[in-house]
Amino acid sequence: MAVGKFLRYYLDREPTVVASCAIGAVALALPLVVVPLRRSMGLPTDQYDGPKIPDFIKKSRGYLATPAAADEE
Repeated sequence: MAVGKFLRYYLDREPTVVASCAIGAVALALPLVVVPLRRSMGLPTDQYDGPKIPDFIKKSRGYLATPAAADEE
């Protein structure tokens, strides 16, 4: 009850601040709502999860190993 009174009072005094806080709250909630909805509809979510890299593009462990010449130095 006190929160409602405070919001009504603040909306009367500073409507721009209340509106910007509401827009910010919606912006924070969008990723929590939109991403699961897109997944459930089968739509891509690579912008959130990163791209799916195929196996033939992934580097092998041999590529990450240091060359033998560097070990001898």
